[in-house]
Amino acid sequence: MGTSGAPAVKDVQFADAELTVYDVIESDADMAEEITAGAEHAKQVADRCQKLVSSLESLQAELAAKSVPGRLLGWCTRLIERANVVETKADALAKGLPAASEAIRHAGEVAAEYDKHPADVTKDMGHTAPADASYHQE
Repeated sequence: MGTSGAPAVKDVQFADAELTVYDVIESDADMAEEITAGAEHAKQVADRCQKLVSSLESLQAELAAKSVPGRLLGWCTRLIERANVVETKADALAKGLPAASEAIRHAGEVAAEYDKHPADVTKDMGHTAPADASYHQE
């Protein structure tokens, strides 16, 4: 307790914020790289689906030529259809993900350009985050 009988006021400044602008900038750069890698992976999946369809079509033709009874021909058709669906979706992902990567990268650059300086000043002053006041917006 303080000298006047009231409890002593503790320091209310947090030593470490849960999320800072530095985290956001770093995270955006990492995420952009991961998204680009995901686009490359989607291209590989599409290519492998195309090879799978080609192999299944060859198998289906061979089975038909040998008049193989049963459901195997039907299953080949279903697998070909599913592989085509996966290929189409993987192609769409491969085409769309680079734009997402660029958007994330741009967001990180904007955060670095506009928010890093106030965060640096705040950090230099010994605080974790700026107060939400008009004089911090200058």
